[in-house]
Amino acid sequence: CTLLLLLPSCSQPPLKPAQKTMIWEHAGSWSGRGDLETNSFPSSTGYLRFTWETSNETAPGEGRFKLFLGSTIRGRVIQVVVDSKGEGRDVAYVSEEARTFYLKVESANEDWKVTVDEGFAATIEPKH
Repeated sequence: CTLLLLLPSCSQPPLKPAQKTMIWEHAGSWSGRGDLETNSFPSSTGYLRFTWETSNETAPGEGRFKLFLGSTIRGRVIQVVVDSKGEGRDVAYVSEEARTFYLKVESANEDWKVTVDEGFAATIEPKH
């Protein structure tokens, strides 16, 4: 006589690895028509996302939008973030040293708006 004993398995499915992600926090929004230099805004990470849009061109193809990122401490432009002709929209990303920044806009013949968000690296741990 053979006795077969069945026990539930003690093994668990393999753990899912932690996921890396970016959490975005609003840093500022600006809009207008024509040129502008913004007030300063701090960034503790230097990871910035720029969401921009242009509209209402005076005449098709005559709109111009150029967005610069500047360092408040050094008082100078660091880089061109957007250089667009005509109506458009997009998202641009910049990775810089953490510091205090400002934006400079050069625009002609169209309305524009830009939003800046700062990114913070995060890890999502799986539930067990």
